[in-house]
Amino acid sequence: MKPSQALLSIKAVLKGSNTPFLLGGTGIGKSAIVRAYVDDIAEDRKVVVDKINPTQNEFGFIDFRLSLYESVDLGGLPYINDANEQKRAFLGNLPVSGEGILFFDEYAQASNSVQAVCGQLLYEGRIGDYSLPKGWRTICAGNRATDRAGSNKLPSHVSDRCTMVDFEHSPDDWLAWASKNDICPEILGFISFQPEWLHDFNAKVTTPQPSPRSWVRLSDTLKCNPPKEIVQLLVQGDVGETASIEFMSFLSLKNDVPNLQEICEGGDVEVVDSGGLMYATVCALVSVIKEASDSNLHDYFSNALDYIEKFPTPEFGIFFVRSLVGARSDIVDSSRYGEFKIKNQDLEV
Repeated sequence: MKPSQALLSIKAVLKGSNTPFLLGGTGIGKSAIVRAYVDDIAEDRKVVVDKINPTQNEFGFIDFRLSLYESVDLGGLPYINDANEQKRAFLGNLPVSGEGILFFDEYAQASNSVQAVCGQLLYEGRIGDYSLPKGWRTICAGNRATDRAGSNKLPSHVSDRCTMVDFEHSPDDWLAWASKNDICPEILGFISFQPEWLHDFNAKVTTPQPSPRSWVRLSDTLKCNPPKEIVQLLVQGDVGETASIEFMSFLSLKNDVPNLQEICEGGDVEVVDSGGLMYATVCALVSVIKEASDSNLHDYFSNALDYIEKFPTPEFGIFFVRSLVGARSDIVDSSRYGEFKIKNQDLEV
């Protein structure tokens, strides 16, 4: 299933008081889906991380990367009390009140002893004397053994106690998410133009490969404006040699885009005629309008959209509007944005 379907599945499974287990390849966004669910379910409450007793106005989120933990970190340290009874001293990292999500990530990479402790919590809602508060729910995630990410085969009791949500990457879903999360427009344009490069994973290859996570990492670097002479090396370090060549070829199209200022000012500019150059032009216009003054914003947006709507399909306009809304949300107040939404109401904008 697609990530958007996985999110819907999480909601349905948790609503039925069961535990969803997100199963997917390396770097495709399992953790991001869980966080999107947490932000959604929290509504107006503040999401607090690693807080074991969130208040009524807070929603807790505790993320355990299980591959980093020992069984005593969750199961507690055994001791003998004054009545000569064996008890466990818990470390204060499990929730005790309020509402929230307890997220067991990297489940398949955890040791057998850690998985055994988590298994009791998944099935019985308790570990020894500890009980999970009624307002808390658990979500698990992990890689498949075939992904060669240091994952072990999941024990049968896990698949018996959880609803397995197996999903793959989706360029459309990722682009919709990336537009809202300030991923640099050049990467958005490249993936829109060549979606096959979003995720090209081979478990036998140990060098960098393109994945949703690696493109996000690259975006963070590119937004810092690194020296031009090392950009390809940085790209290669995140997404691999072949993907870096393709991406740099796309970036070179920016040298052939038409006069952006003239487009923004409503001038009569010849429409470009190749798909790659169209995406490159849209990316460049997004960059220009992101930096526009408040007084010019709506006019620039309207004129640029008029130009882009001369392209052969509405996907270019949708990509432009999506990319810009994440950076300059005030364009939604413009009449031109409203007209575009109505015109493309059958499409996801």
